[in-house]
Amino acid sequence: MKRSLANRLEVRKNRLRRRRRAIAGEIGVALAVVATAAFLCFSMIYGYSFALCSDYFKLEETIVKGASRLTEEEVKQLAGVDRDTNILAADLDSIVAGIKKNPWVREVGLRRVLPDRLIIEIVEREPLALIRHDRSFYLLDQDGTIFKNLEWDDPVDLPVMTGFSDGESLDEDLMRGAMELIENLELRKSYPEMRNISEIRGDHLRGYSLCTIDHRLYILGFGDYERKFGRLRSILFDLTMKNAHQSPLVVDLADPDGVVVRRGGTAGSVLHDRGRRMDI
Repeated sequence: MKRSLANRLEVRKNRLRRRRRAIAGEIGVALAVVATAAFLCFSMIYGYSFALCSDYFKLEETIVKGASRLTEEEVKQLAGVDRDTNILAADLDSIVAGIKKNPWVREVGLRRVLPDRLIIEIVEREPLALIRHDRSFYLLDQDGTIFKNLEWDDPVDLPVMTGFSDGESLDEDLMRGAMELIENLELRKSYPEMRNISEIRGDHLRGYSLCTIDHRLYILGFGDYERKFGRLRSILFDLTMKNAHQSPLVVDLADPDGVVVRRGGTAGSVLHDRGRRMDI
């Protein structure tokens, strides 16, 4: 009985020894992993700090693509980079924000090319029209965004949009409709095209009208522009055949089934067009 109890105690002691050795082994492995991780972290931090201070990663070349209104030097100044800039330490978000301070810049893309090059790709805004607002003129882009006030060196050979502002705020619904009309004009391959337009007038009750560079007024109302321009093409063809197409001319296309044509813009020279027949 005593021998059996002694055997059981010895077995327990052996188990405890094996368990202690296993635990010690696991602790050793854990310590080795922690030490390795600490060494790697220290190496990475040291290496990164060294890279930030190294001349090897100093910016040697900044390449600017897509800029036409802005010079390369202007873009670099907006970006705030020079030859002392470390390409790894450069804050790309700040660079983008700096370049976008110029109203002509629509989008900016940046690429680091290690070890010492930065590529800046710019998409500039394309002015589509001038808009009268708040007693001043502003440039409008193809997204319908008013992006800057008109200055002496800005392009002015653009259609002027009037009637969209009450002096303090813009009529957003009227603006959206105008952009639909402008998109139609931009896509057209026949008269009238956007290049023929000198003014786009907006009225929240009467709709839209176009003034052309050859002193014609086309009253369009709202929507259905393809049909209305098709009627206009037929009317102008008929007027040309009857030698009655000389400018100035007013064509009211608000109702494409009952077009009213005024020659010379006076009430006394109204030409009524019903369907395809027109008496002059």
